[in-house]
Amino acid sequence: MKKVLPTFVILILIGVLGTIFYKTYYVKYSYSAEKADVNAYYGVQSEDDYPVVLQDQLSDYHARKIGEHFYLDMAAVRGLINDRFYYSEEDGELSYCLPETRVYAQEGSSTWKDTSGNETTEDYQICVQNGEILYVALDFVSKYSNFSYETFTAPNRLRLYTEWGERQEATVTRDTSLRVSGGVKSAVVCEVPSGTKVVILDKMDTWCKVETEDAMIGYIENRKMTDSETVMMQPVTTYTEPEYKRTAMDGKVNMAWHMIAGAGGNVTLADRIDSTKSVNVIAPTWFSVLNESGSVDSRATQDYVNGSHERGLQVWAVLDNFNGPEGVQQRFLASGESRSAVISTVMETVRNMGIDGINVDIEGITEDYGEDYIEFIRELSIECRKEGLILSVDNYVPYNFNDHYRIDEQGVFADYVVVMGYDEHYGGSQEAGSVASIDYVTYGIEEALNYVTADKLINGIPFYTRIWKTTAEGVSSEAYGMDQTQTFIANHKMAVEWNEASGQNYAEVSEDDATYQIWIEDVESIERKLEVMEANNIIGVAEWCLGMESSNVWDVIADYMGK
Repeated sequence: MKKVLPTFVILILIGVLGTIFYKTYYVKYSYSAEKADVNAYYGVQSEDDYPVVLQDQLSDYHARKIGEHFYLDMAAVRGLINDRFYYSEEDGELSYCLPETRVYAQEGSSTWKDTSGNETTEDYQICVQNGEILYVALDFVSKYSNFSYETFTAPNRLRLYTEWGERQEATVTRDTSLRVSGGVKSAVVCEVPSGTKVVILDKMDTWCKVETEDAMIGYIENRKMTDSETVMMQPVTTYTEPEYKRTAMDGKVNMAWHMIAGAGGNVTLADRIDSTKSVNVIAPTWFSVLNESGSVDSRATQDYVNGSHERGLQVWAVLDNFNGPEGVQQRFLASGESRSAVISTVMETVRNMGIDGINVDIEGITEDYGEDYIEFIRELSIECRKEGLILSVDNYVPYNFNDHYRIDEQGVFADYVVVMGYDEHYGGSQEAGSVASIDYVTYGIEEALNYVTADKLINGIPFYTRIWKTTAEGVSSEAYGMDQTQTFIANHKMAVEWNEASGQNYAEVSEDDATYQIWIEDVESIERKLEVMEANNIIGVAEWCLGMESSNVWDVIADYMGK
């Protein structure tokens, strides 16, 4: 008994120590074999749902398998791959504009056509509506975009690349497990054999977040991989972007807008243009969209075109949407039929009269119609390009609240982009101020140059001034031409002084319980604007509008054109 007792005690101690060791070391430091629910880990929602691994990172985007082909929703296609794809809900039609043709397909159809008369049928539906979501086939998108995608199962996932550059890669040196997070107790995503190449996504002290060759993402210990090396990805170049050729004038552009309210106004051409200097383009306000069906009022005359050409001027006929009896029109933009009606009407007159170009002045467009608007510009550009006509597009000074006018796309499809560098303070403003201060003009030009090349950018300057009247009832203003403004200043005996902040002469007077303020547009203010334009090397100037200028302003404009 005495001999057995020590042995028994030793065995008990060994058991206790073993238990302590198991709990303190083995349980804590041994590798867990628990398997992760990979469908939940990737966020797979159904058997046809494929979460997107975008640029080697699991994203919030989801692709969908329809039949044997893969689709992304329209928002994802535009946001990730190519925002030139356009869908008209009113027409149920997907389209894409190329330089001289537009391809299109009806929702649910396997056939796509183009406006050149070609027709192709695929073994898949081009786009499919599911509830409120439109899905577009990636195989169709790839006809006009450079990207790559691969799909995998167990779990479903689609890996998508739209950009290519350098990345860090390593090789697994021994069989190991890919885990949900960095730690031996983390659940296993999958097994990774020795020799597997992985992309290093995030390197920590002892673990790395990696992606395997089959788009499995998780963590591996650093000691089970080689040191990382920088690798250059091979870009996809299966699609070559076509050249959107432009028609342009030689040298600088000096475009003068000529406001024509009715056909009778055409007879004022000689009075308006013959006293100018260096003008090489005249832009009469001839075409107005009247309604949502795309009816167009035309005030164009052959005599005006002939008279302009005799004077060596190009004619860029203005197309607007706010001079009809019902005011601003934007509903016509949403329908392919009404867009086509506007384009067809205008193009017929332009061809018949030998007009040189179209100047689009579509204003008051809300964000809801932004995509419809830029599609209209694309479609119009196709027709202009085929005819060798110049297309110019007028824009507000670019701010984030009018981004939907897409001057970046205009810079691709239009021949010239015009920034209307005025109406900083406009007729409805509740605060008196300059129509076009020098800072406002400078901002407009410099901001536009972030999206449009200088050889396409024209800056519009005002030939008018607003005379502001402030009373106890509030603020009001009225637009005056340059000579009218000087007459008003003289009649009211207003003192004039240079205002450096606005880059203009300024006048103010108080009389009869009212204060009058004028930030004056004159030779000096126009010269300052032209200096900014010259410093930024943009291609030209436009003036709103003929008949409001003082005669001496043409000297400084001619000097700018001659530089």
